[in-house]
Amino acid sequence: MQIITIKNMKQKSNISKLFFLLLISSLTVSTGYSLKQEDKILGIWLLPDNLEIEIFKKGNKFYGKITEIYGFNDGQEKDIHNPDQSKRNDNLIGKIIISDLQYDQKTDRWINGTIYAPQKGLTLDLTILKINGKTLEAKGSKLFFSKTIIWERLQ
Repeated sequence: MQIITIKNMKQKSNISKLFFLLLISSLTVSTGYSLKQEDKILGIWLLPDNLEIEIFKKGNKFYGKITEIYGFNDGQEKDIHNPDQSKRNDNLIGKIIISDLQYDQKTDRWINGTIYAPQKGLTLDLTILKINGKTLEAKGSKLFFSKTIIWERLQ
């Protein structure tokens, strides 16, 4: 027969509390990792065509807007190739060109987005394949054609 004392009860209670805290901590760390992982895309990026874009998050989707033009397309500052003629006089700086990207935790990719290419006036499907520190590998596709380009992180 075991005698239960107040001291034994306190020790068991402390062990239960410790186990509970460890469980909560591990859940927080694993959830924090996925949030941190998906947010790696946030920041300022330079595209190969000399457009600087800022990727930002709205809800659970990611968007990108042009923040600077460095000699883009021989000095193009307006959206002159937009298929909607009423938008051809719009400034490129401030224009949202990336929409609806979503992070897929299973593949560690950002998927189901679109990117507007103002040098051609085309909208392409966009997938971010991977981010390696200061570079990002982006794949734009339309129908059966696709192209993968590297973006450089500025901030």
